[in-house]
Amino acid sequence: MRILAVGVFLFVFFAVGFMVTKNSPQFPQSAEQASKTSSRDPAAIRKVYDFSQLDGNALDQASKQRLVSGAKMYKEAEEIGIELGHFVLKGADGQKAFACQKYSHIVLQFEGDGSASNGEKPSMEVEGSCEISSADVNSISPLWIPVAKILGEPVADGEFDFRDGHPVKVRFANVNQEWPTAWRLRGVKLINQSDPEKEVSIVDKEIQQFSDRPFVVNFK
Repeated sequence: MRILAVGVFLFVFFAVGFMVTKNSPQFPQSAEQASKTSSRDPAAIRKVYDFSQLDGNALDQASKQRLVSGAKMYKEAEEIGIELGHFVLKGADGQKAFACQKYSHIVLQFEGDGSASNGEKPSMEVEGSCEISSADVNSISPLWIPVAKILGEPVADGEFDFRDGHPVKVRFANVNQEWPTAWRLRGVKLINQSDPEKEVSIVDKEIQQFSDRPFVVNFK
């Protein structure tokens, strides 16, 4: 009995000591906190997507290829998400930085099917914030196209500012009597709003070069 009592006392003593130490300011952060911190560290990205040693044309080409080759589509009941590949580059201070820390906005440019208006094919631009994916730092958080809301609107050129759920701006031009059902990605831009001249701009020809198949969003 005496041995059992001593064992219980030691267990309680160490348990209380651990809890006090864990909650003290000097105790190292929890595994969850450490994981969250490291996931926002540019060093956490895969080495193959670390372009911090590149500059000029080499950086330009690597950035474009990564954005396009990492593109994925997610379909939900009422919206479609477009995810792009993420990467690391050299920041203004010379240190490594995520692309979304340098570029604040993304613009996706699409060409619609159907007849042309005034000789121009229907076009759609989707603009939203450039944010690191919460699930994987190697990806940019998807821009969600609110398909159901768009199809519920009268067919017309102009800009729609969707603020609920996943905020995006969607601009249409050259649409006719009905919304096109298929939209092909033909351009991507990463925009630095504080310095608009510094942007990554990918044109249709480059998308075809970096992707093995057309990237098409179907509304129906």
